[in-house]
Amino acid sequence: MRHQVESIDPKTRQVTVRDLSTGRTFTDRCDKLVVATGASPKLLPIPGDNRVGVQTLKNVEDLIFLKEYLRTPYVQDIVILGGGWAGLELAKAVLRLGRKVRIITESPQILPRLDSEVAKRVQEALEQEGVQLSLGEAVRAFPGRTYVEQVQTNRGSYPCDLCLVAAGLTPNTGLLAGTGVELAPNGAVLVGRGLETSVPGIYAVGACAVSREGSLHSGSVRVGELEIARTGLTENEAKKAGLRVKSVTASGCDRPGICPNPQEITIKLIYETNTRQVVGAQAWGGKNVSTRVNAIAVAIRAGMTVDTLGQVDFVYFSCSSSIWDPIQVVCGQAR
Repeated sequence: MRHQVESIDPKTRQVTVRDLSTGRTFTDRCDKLVVATGASPKLLPIPGDNRVGVQTLKNVEDLIFLKEYLRTPYVQDIVILGGGWAGLELAKAVLRLGRKVRIITESPQILPRLDSEVAKRVQEALEQEGVQLSLGEAVRAFPGRTYVEQVQTNRGSYPCDLCLVAAGLTPNTGLLAGTGVELAPNGAVLVGRGLETSVPGIYAVGACAVSREGSLHSGSVRVGELEIARTGLTENEAKKAGLRVKSVTASGCDRPGICPNPQEITIKLIYETNTRQVVGAQAWGGKNVSTRVNAIAVAIRAGMTVDTLGQVDFVYFSCSSSIWDPIQVVCGQAR
């Protein structure tokens, strides 16, 4: 603890370390090196970004400050910068405290990694919960004195007592400069299946790393009574990647209609036109949405087609699952 690696020499397998308590510098040797330096919130270098109340959320100390700050009675207008998964999670937490919430994002839609019709459902759910949305707006300044008082964008100004920055993460990989470790365009370390980097003996894990083979980018969030989940490629992403795909959307219930509180689940399934192989899915509904998307994620990794996925013998139990699962319903629609 309280030691910082200053540099890495992959040829000699040595790291230069500084003792933060005494300032003493020394070298240490390793047979294998695992880089797990994480990532830092993206900061916005714009006027007023140093005002009290412009806050990122990275560690426990940030959380403690945020909890205490929100106890202040005059902190009522909360602005969240970023419309991704993290921004929506923050919005949910602040809404529970009874505060006014506005999400500002440069993207023309919430959750840009969803297809537009799915993102629209999320937007409607957020607005029903009382969240105000400012889409397609770029922040220009944080007017105020000591504390932030407003957020100024290219379209206007909004009252703000607390601004939470959730605009993404920057991988902490500056330490690897000059080591020969290959980085992705966003600065993350590229790793293979065994988590090894382009330099033998050096590995990377966590938020500072990204797989060479890509990721399914599975994720989910709940907004009010709506649960949303995704995995694999969206229709738009697949087309940008040069794939010929089709999509189909269908709905089914998570349990029989004779049971109390059945929940409708809608699934948008994306598959290749020629091979009919499943490449992605997005789903939304009241409950039990993520479990369906998890099953589709397995199908994508297994290379299943919509036909073989639709023929899977899912468990049927009269009190908790329908005879025809929503996954089977959407696959049947594809046939």
